[in-house]
Amino acid sequence: MRESQKTIYEPVRLWLEKKGFKALITGDRKEFVISISDLYSMSYMIPDIIGVKDNKVAIVEVEKDKKRFFDALGRCMLWRRMATFVYLAFPEKEAVSAPFLRSIGLGLLEVDENNAVKESIELPYESGKLFRIMELHPTDYKREIKLAEQIKEMKNNEA
Repeated sequence: MRESQKTIYEPVRLWLEKKGFKALITGDRKEFVISISDLYSMSYMIPDIIGVKDNKVAIVEVEKDKKRFFDALGRCMLWRRMATFVYLAFPEKEAVSAPFLRSIGLGLLEVDENNAVKESIELPYESGKLFRIMELHPTDYKREIKLAEQIKEMKNNEA
């Protein structure tokens, strides 16, 4: 993890909490790993920021350089298998125009120099509108529930 990414972590974590999620920064922790060996030929990955709300998981991949957009996009597609809400986050100056993200169920966040977070591609939060996110890329609910419990446990241990 690049040191410069850390400057975006806290504003995004706070943004998730304002949305009602219990959120944690995990990109700088080695103790929070998610097994992906059944999905890809790696044993695990560590997301940057995670959150849970009503057993729905949010994962945010932070990237500081728009040249790494497609690397981050690949990680987000993997996270979409196990989380309902998945976002890419960039500094405002590095943000890209990528309206196609909406059609594949991913959101886009921009963090300005004052640490304000703007959801430039929004995801629906109401249950009835979640179909748009799930239509092409359904979430593995058993995996999401397991991940939600893991997040809750870690959040409780922090308190």
